[in-house]
This record gives sequence, structure tokens and C-alpha cells, in this order.
Amino acid sequence: MKKLVLTVCAVLLIALPAFGDCDGSAKSMVAKGLAHIAEVGPEQAASDFMTPGGAFIEGDTYLLFYKYDGTCLALGARPEIAGKNRWDVHDPDGVYQIREMVKNAKAGGGWVKYKYANPKTGKVQFKKTWVQPVPDMDAFVGCGVYY
Repeated sequence: MKKLVLTVCAVLLIALPAFGDCDGSAKSMVAKGLAHIAEVGPEQAASDFMTPGGAFIEGDTYLLFYKYDGTCLALGARPEIAGKNRWDVHDPDGVYQIREMVKNAKAGGGWVKYKYANPKTGKVQFKKTWVQPVPDMDAFVGCGVYY
């Protein structure tokens, strides 16, 4: 039993910092996205956020860009969703993720936890997304990590 406890503790000590790094990567990607919007404007940035192999899509990490009314301006993993209103979309547990993201962005930024299909595996997984408001625009940028 003692060996099992030590093994679990060792695994946690190894795995937990990795989640922290993912959190930092999401925050860094959002900062990069906000800087890009300021540099090139929202229309060009939205297009750039959805460019396969571009600077804003790295594996299953990508930016999302939404207006506060729930309209998707860019979704790196699924560009076909751009232009659609997703205010009423919810996960299998009833979490209205876009509404929660808007709420957090209006409060200055924060994490939203929900379930979403991982674009790499197609499986619904737990995800948390860091969101921040876009200055001078009723919109937010976010980036999530699957876990």
C-alpha cells in the first residue's frame, strides 16, 4: 500500500507541473492574439487565427475569438463556425461555455471549464479556456487546454 501511495504521489509531482505549463501556454497564446489584433485589426487577425499551420494553431491548442453577443469571429480548430452565433451552445453537462467566457471576459479575464470535442482525437474531453477582453471591442480572445 505504501508503494502505491508513493507511486501516485510521484506521478502527481510529474504531471501537475505539466498542467501548469499548459496553463501558461494558453495565457501566452491569448496575449499573442491580443497583440496581433492591435497590430493588424480584428478582421485580419480573425483570418490569421484560422490559418492551418499558422502562428495561432499549435496541435490541439488554438485561439477562439468571439463577440460578447456569442458570434464567433474565429475558431482555429473549426473555421466553418466563424460567423455563427453560439450563445446557446452547451456541453453535455449543461455548461453554456460561451456565456461563461463572456462573463469572465467582461470581468477582466479568467478560466472557464467545460467539455469539448478535441480536434485531434474527436473525443469529448475536459477543457479549460483562458479568456481576456479585446480592448476597445465588445469581444474576447481565448485559448484552451484539454485535460
